[in-house]
Amino acid sequence: MTNTMNAIVAGQAGGPESLVLQTLPIPDPGPGQVRVKVAYSALNPLDTHARADRIKWGHPGFPFVPGYEYAGRVDAVGAGVDPDLVGRRVAAISEWGGNGEFALATAARLVTIPATFDWKLGAVFATCAATSWHLVHSAARITPGMTMLVHSAAGAVGSLTTQIALAAGATVFGLAGGPDKVEYARQFGAADVLDYSNSGWVTRLKELTGGRGVDVIIDGNAGPDAPRNYEVVAPLGNVIYLGAMAGQAPSVNISQLIGKSFSVTGFVQFFHQARSHGAENEEIVSALSDGRWRIPVERIFELEEVPLAHQLFEGRRLLGRSLIKVGGDL
Repeated sequence: MTNTMNAIVAGQAGGPESLVLQTLPIPDPGPGQVRVKVAYSALNPLDTHARADRIKWGHPGFPFVPGYEYAGRVDAVGAGVDPDLVGRRVAAISEWGGNGEFALATAARLVTIPATFDWKLGAVFATCAATSWHLVHSAARITPGMTMLVHSAAGAVGSLTTQIALAAGATVFGLAGGPDKVEYARQFGAADVLDYSNSGWVTRLKELTGGRGVDVIIDGNAGPDAPRNYEVVAPLGNVIYLGAMAGQAPSVNISQLIGKSFSVTGFVQFFHQARSHGAENEEIVSALSDGRWRIPVERIFELEEVPLAHQLFEGRRLLGRSLIKVGGDL
């Protein structure tokens, strides 16, 4: 093979237009690393945050190749790595580089793609499925009869969280922006999906819950409207934030928190996975393999279309999960 590859590069902080397709040297794996020939890269919110320099923890520094989550086949190994990994289908997360034809990953952190998964599912399950499972079971601790509100119910995490919460016995309500997204999100089984662009959703949700509100709220948006969560959370309920796509939320009113005795918590999947040691994996693989749960992949972009993918994602114009086709089905 040639010693160069195509890759999307974020040269400096900026908007989607700052992403440029370039020719780069193919990297060699160092000690403890593997080189992955990339099949598909998932469009992860952290790709957009890192490009715009909205995060500081875990930022790879400029210039860098986006692609925080991707799937491919191990092409070469570095010193100290089992050579039997060569040829294996793997998913890699949290190390960037997936928007290039080849990427380096830490061997010890690779996730083997189950034989029952195709490449597209293999590219999205490692973060999305674990996030949704732990939101329901580890963070929210859902038991039968509880009620849950899921923001961004038309997105990948929102739709899968809805499905897993339903399987756990919860009554789920969804929030989505605009009639098209509301209609799309209904297919995942929520008792009702409300349009958050209509200010009447708070009143309607209270009506649907008999004035009590919901036990758990899952919110990856935050932003200036976050305090509306506290109007609809039930006494002793929990509002769980896992992102801030709409911007940082205002400070919590402690008096309001005490008066209703609810809690506000944060969520990062890796902390929960460290505690569970992967005990959830068998259930996740089984349910995704037989179709009980579904991660909706709705759009696939070509590598040169990554700037467009970022633009549409930040404009809240994508449904489900989106992929970047790098090498395709290898």
